Amino acid sequence: MRRVTQDTYGYGRNARKLVVAFEKGDLITIREQGRRTKHTARLYDVLWWMLRCKADKTRMEKLRERKAKKAARLAERRQRTAERTQLRGRSVIIT
Repeated sequence: MRRVTQDTYGYGRNARKLVVAFEKGDLITIREQGRRTKHTARLYDVLWWMLRCKADKTRMEKLRERKAKKAARLAERRQRTAERTQLRGRSVIIT
C-alpha cells in the first residue's frame, strides 16, 4: 500500500511530497516523490523513536522549569548580597 502526503516538505526547489509505503515484514518505507532513494525502518523502531521523542520533550520541559527556578533563586541571592554590602558601606555593581 502506497500513499502520498498532502503537504510538501523542504524548501524552494527541494520541496517535495513524501511517498510512504508499508512493506512485507512490518517495514515502512519513505521516499521523496520523484526520487529513487528510499529509507526503510521497522515499525517497532518508529514506535520506539516516537515514544523516546515524547519522553525527551517531557524531560526538557522539566529541565526548563528547574533552570528558571535556579535563575530566580540566584538572582534573589545576588540581590541580598548586594544589599548587605551596601549596608556595610561598599558599592557593588549588579549584573
